[in-house]
Amino acid sequence: MERVAAILAGVMLLMGIGSTAQALPMSLTVTDGITTQTVVDGGATDADPTSGVISFYNLVLGTYSITVNSATGVGHPFLLWPEALHLNGVELKSTTTGGFLKFILSDSNLSLPQLDPTVSPNAVATYSINTFTQNGNTITNTILYNDKELGVLSGTAAGDLGFNDTATTYFDLINPFTLSEIVTINFGSTRGMSSFDAGVSIIPTPEPGTMVLLGAGFLGLAIYCKRRKNI
Repeated sequence: MERVAAILAGVMLLMGIGSTAQALPMSLTVTDGITTQTVVDGGATDADPTSGVISFYNLVLGTYSITVNSATGVGHPFLLWPEALHLNGVELKSTTTGGFLKFILSDSNLSLPQLDPTVSPNAVATYSINTFTQNGNTITNTILYNDKELGVLSGTAAGDLGFNDTATTYFDLINPFTLSEIVTINFGSTRGMSSFDAGVSIIPTPEPGTMVLLGAGFLGLAIYCKRRKNI
């Protein structure tokens, strides 16, 4: 009887019977607080058929006359660890002052390989944002792990240079997990074009020497992104 019960349990697991929740596909939501649009990976409004990549173009939102010229959300299985989520090549235009725009890129049922259960904290998240936006605009990048805030980057543009920032957070990770990256732009008193790239990578807690190399790698990436924006 115990053997039969084990077989039945395995069949139910494969069929998804009795599971507490089902993994949702990656999604990218854009909202200005009045109008909201969500694009699901592989859905009818996803302009990129590649699994793990969401793209859309020429989205006009609400009373603030904000046009999202392009936005791409990238996750798994397209990405390979340590990359987890990436909002790439987001370009938008505000023709009136005030208001905000929020991008929410979410993925679930993620599993980070090679976690050591004897280490605490057992994971390191490194998240960054690279922006070009108008003077006075504030951009915030918030990372959520299982719907709980993991870290925040925020800055206000001075002049037309935008800003770049990177931060690292150590935490205890349990597989599988849900991850979200939320980028919010609060528009100041200057109309015009804005663009940004934002991403988060996660690795198991490494040896100290490995962390030095990882930090140097992210510094090089930030310098490259800044130079590319200036071209």
